Amino acid sequence: MAVSVDTVYQRVLALANKEQRGYITPQEFNLIANQAQLQIFEGYFNDINQFLRNPGNNSATADSLDYVEDKISIFQEVDVPLNILSGAKILLPINNLVGYPGTVKDIYKLEEVRHNNNACAQVTQQKLNYMRKGVFAAQPTVEHPVYIRTNNALLVYHLNAAGGFVPLINNITCDYVRKPITSHWDYVVVNGKALYNANGSTDFELHPSEESALVYKILELSGVVINKPGLSSYAKTEHVETENKRKI
Repeated sequence: MAVSVDTVYQRVLALANKEQRGYITPQEFNLIANQAQLQIFEGYFNDINQFLRNPGNNSATADSLDYVEDKISIFQEVDVPLNILSGAKILLPINNLVGYPGTVKDIYKLEEVRHNNNACAQVTQQKLNYMRKGVFAAQPTVEHPVYIRTNNALLVYHLNAAGGFVPLINNITCDYVRKPITSHWDYVVVNGKALYNANGSTDFELHPSEESALVYKILELSGVVINKPGLSSYAKTEHVETENKRKI
C-alpha cells in the first residue's frame, strides 16, 4: 500500500495554481510532505483513543476503530530481534545508526517485549528498586521478566536462585509500531523545469485512502511556509468538507 508522491505533488501544484496562491518548489514540498505524513500518522492514535470511548459496530467494515487499526497495521513490526547492546542495555531501533539492518525501521511505539517468547512486564525504575528490596511479593523470573526503558534502550531483568537481579541480553524480541518511511519527490532539470524522476523518488507509505488528506494537509502547511494564509484556509475547509462527505 502506498500513495504516489508524484500524484500528490501534481495535485498540490494544480490546486495552488487554481487558487492563484503561488508556486511550491520541490524542496518546499519534500520538507512539508513528510511533516504532513507524520501528522496524519500520529492522528491515528488520537482517533483510536476517541473511538474506544464509543461502542463498537458489529460490522467490521463499518467500524471506525477497525478502519483506523487497519491503517496502523501497515506499520506494525512483529518479532524483531533486539541484539545491539551497550553494556547491559539493549538498544531500540530508533535510527539506523545503532547497527540494525536497513530493513529495521525507526520505532514509534513499543507494544511488547519478550524473552524466549515470554512476555516481559514494563516497570518503572522506582518499582524495580522496590522489587530489589523485596517490597513487592511478585518478583521477576525467567518466565516472567521485567524491563525498564531508559530513553532509547531497555534493561531486562530476572531474579536468579541467589536472589540477585540478573540482566537478560539474549533472545530478546519485540513488537512495535514504526514510523512511516520518509517520502521524497525526486526530479531532474530539463530546459529549466523540474521533471519527476521515479527512480530516485519514494512514495508516501500511508493507506491509499489518505491521498486527499495528504494533499490538503500539505496545502495547509504550504500556506504558512510561503506566507499565503488564504491557501491554508482554503485547504483546511476543503479537507473538512471531504472528511464529512466520507463519513456520511
